[in-house]
Amino acid sequence: MNNLRHNAFLGLFSILTLIYLSGCKVKTANPPMPTKVAAVQVNRPLSTLNLPISLEIDDLQDAINNQFKGILYNDNSFENNNDDNLILKVTKISDFKLSAKGDKITIVAPLEVYVKGRLKKDFFSMFDQDFGIDKSKEATFKLDITVNTKLNLNQDWDIITKSEAGFQWREQPYLELGPIKIPIGSIIETVVNNQIADINKKLDAEITKNIKLKPMALQFWNQLQTPIIVSERYQTYLKIVPEFISMSNIKSDGKKIDVNLGFRSDISVISGYKPEPVDLRPLPKLQQQTRSDSTFNLYFNVNVPYTFATELAKKEFVGKEMQFDNGMQLITLNDINFFNNGDKIGMMLDVYAVLKNGIFKKKFKGVVYALGTPVYNDTTQMVSIKNFEFDIKSRDALVGTAEWLLKNNLKKKIEEKLNFPVKDQLEKAQKTADESLNNAKIPGMKLKGKVENIKPQSIKLSEENIQLIIQSTGKINVLLNSKY
Repeated sequence: MNNLRHNAFLGLFSILTLIYLSGCKVKTANPPMPTKVAAVQVNRPLSTLNLPISLEIDDLQDAINNQFKGILYNDNSFENNNDDNLILKVTKISDFKLSAKGDKITIVAPLEVYVKGRLKKDFFSMFDQDFGIDKSKEATFKLDITVNTKLNLNQDWDIITKSEAGFQWREQPYLELGPIKIPIGSIIETVVNNQIADINKKLDAEITKNIKLKPMALQFWNQLQTPIIVSERYQTYLKIVPEFISMSNIKSDGKKIDVNLGFRSDISVISGYKPEPVDLRPLPKLQQQTRSDSTFNLYFNVNVPYTFATELAKKEFVGKEMQFDNGMQLITLNDINFFNNGDKIGMMLDVYAVLKNGIFKKKFKGVVYALGTPVYNDTTQMVSIKNFEFDIKSRDALVGTAEWLLKNNLKKKIEEKLNFPVKDQLEKAQKTADESLNNAKIPGMKLKGKVENIKPQSIKLSEENIQLIIQSTGKINVLLNSKY
C-alpha cells in the first residue's frame, strides 16, 4: 500500500513538474522590421529676398547726350523733297535734360533750326525790282522738344516704353521778304515732326539699352542657388532655393529710377556639411508684385541624432527590470535602438518578459518593433515620442506568443521617459540665424537682416536625425556694392 501511495505521489509530482516546466518554457518571437513609408512633404512659406536696383538719372542723361551730338538733321538742297525750295538744318544746342517722377521720364531737348528759303523771280518780283534773279532768305529759330516716356517691364524682362512727344517754338519762325514777314512754321513743322519721331525712337532705344535688369537678375538668381558660406569653422551654409521673381512698380524720386525685384525663395541654414550643388534653375518669367514685402522666413534644423536618442534611452531602460500589475509582470529591455520610418520614429526593443500566474511562469524573449510620433513641447523645450504603438507585424507576433505584453503599461512607461532636451540647440540656432543673414558671403552683394521671431514649426525625420524645423521671421534686404 505504501509503495502504491509513493508511486502515485511520484506520478503526480512528475505531472505537476511537466506542467510547471511547460509554463516556464520561454516563448520567442522575432517579427521583421516595419515596412518603411515615405514621409509626407510639408510645404513651407517662402521668403522674399528684395533686390533694390537704382539707376541714376544723371548717368542715363549722360548716356543719352553721348548719342545725340551736333547736327541731327541736314537738308542742304533746295531741289530735294519735291523741290520744296528749303534748306533745313537741325542742331542740338545744349545738353538734353532728364527728369523723372513715378514711372515716367521726361526729356527736354533744346534744338536750333536753321532754315533758308528760296523764292523764284516771278514770285519775288512782287516785292523787289531786281527782275531775272532768284532770291533767298535765311533765319534761325529755337525750339524745345519734350518727350514723356512711361517705363515698364514685360514678363520676358524687356523694357517697354510708351512715349508721347511734342515741341514748342521759343519764337515763331518766319522769313522776311521785303516789307512783309511770311510765317513758315507750317512748312517746316513737318520736318520737325519727323525729327521728333526719329529722336523719340533713338531715345527709346537708348533707355532700353541703359536700363538692363535681366543680366543683374540672372546673376543674382544663379548666385543664390549656390550654397553660401556663413561659418567655415562650423561648416554652416545658407541654402537658398529661389522659386520665382516679382517686380514692384518702377518709381523715381527725381534723382534716380528705382525698382525692386523680389526673389521668392525657400531659405534654410545647413550646419555640419556643405550642401550638394544642384543644377541651376533657369531664370523664370517676371511677375508683377502686388505689394512690396521685405519679410523673410528662414528655416534651419535642430537635430537630435538617433544615436543620441538611443544613448539616452539605453541609460534609462536597458538592464533595468520594470514591474507591472503588482509585480506579476516583469519586463527587462536588453537593448533599444531608434531608426527612421517616414513620419514615424521606429524603435527596436530587445525584450525579456516574465508573467507570473500562481506557481506558473510564462516567459518571453525576442525583438519587437514599435512606432511613435515625435512632437515638440514648447513649454519644456523638449522633443518627445507620443502615440507609442507596436508595429502591426510585432503585434501579430505577440498575439501568438505573449499577448499580455500588449495589455500592460509598457508603452506608457516608455513614452514618459522618451524626452530629449533641445533648449541649448535653440539658443544657438537663433544666434546662427542672425549670423547667417549678416555674414553670408555673396560676390557684389550683402544680405542685411534681423531675426524678430523664432519658433519651432514641425518635425522631420531624416536617415540620421530627428530634425526640429525652426522657422525664424524678420526683415531682410540685399545691398549692392562692388566691395562686397
